[in-house]
Amino acid sequence: MSCARGVLAALAVDRLAGLDVPSGDLVAAGVRAVVEGLDSPSLPELAGSDDRAAVDLFTQVIDELGIELPADAESARWQLLGRCLGVMVRGEVPLGEAATSFDELDGRLGRPDALAELRRWFALLAAWIPTDVTPLSFCAQQIRQQARQLLAGPWPPVTR
Repeated sequence: MSCARGVLAALAVDRLAGLDVPSGDLVAAGVRAVVEGLDSPSLPELAGSDDRAAVDLFTQVIDELGIELPADAESARWQLLGRCLGVMVRGEVPLGEAATSFDELDGRLGRPDALAELRRWFALLAAWIPTDVTPLSFCAQQIRQQARQLLAGPWPPVTR
């Protein structure tokens, strides 16, 4: 998959999940796709569109390119949560940044029971002060361990 195609797909998943995706980002993704040589009838229009027309054109481009999306908004949210946990486990983002993404997606998923332990460790991390008995590094280690366990099991995790 080309880099531009991946960006288009990621933006489409974000939109399906209900995240706020600025129209300017859709246009910029269209420009990148044109520069990289992707071809679709509506792609040049998206790349040159104003913000008002971008949303409809973006949807057309996704269809024309045959980019597969999750079945529904909940599936898209679980997909995004899986990506969030993955980058967190690999250390690609600071835990504070990951916590923000996790909290937003957890809330959009209705705070499922399967995420309760991870939610608890994030809360401990957020409330941590230098005089706490539990070291900050231990909280971070537990968050990453919980995320690894979730990712190693069935996805999305079975909620009880």
